[in-house]
Amino acid sequence: MEKITVTNKVTMAEVTERIQHFTDRANEVHDLISTDRARAKQEYTDLHKEQDREYQELTLVKNYKIVDKSGALRAYRGYFGHLHFIENVYDNLSWNLGEFSQGQSWFNVFGKHIGE
Repeated sequence: MEKITVTNKVTMAEVTERIQHFTDRANEVHDLISTDRARAKQEYTDLHKEQDREYQELTLVKNYKIVDKSGALRAYRGYFGHLHFIENVYDNLSWNLGEFSQGQSWFNVFGKHIGE
């Protein structure tokens, strides 16, 4: 799934699908750790940059009103707010990749109900 563009038409289903993309991708990268740590680290770095760009878009002042009025976008912003990455070194790859699942767990329990 492609990046979510900040508009007032974003649905919770789109957000759910995008979050699933991040989790699935993180799990794929995690599987690489045992066979190709260098590639896993590079792919994690790329995934981290991807999520960071989307989070930044949701927190821009110019997007505040749209995000604030949309339960789906507020939940998406909350998902990113629950990702807590540590230093990007080999020993931390599993932790950092696991954060995507942790964020998805928060979203599934609490995020989906924002704006109801």
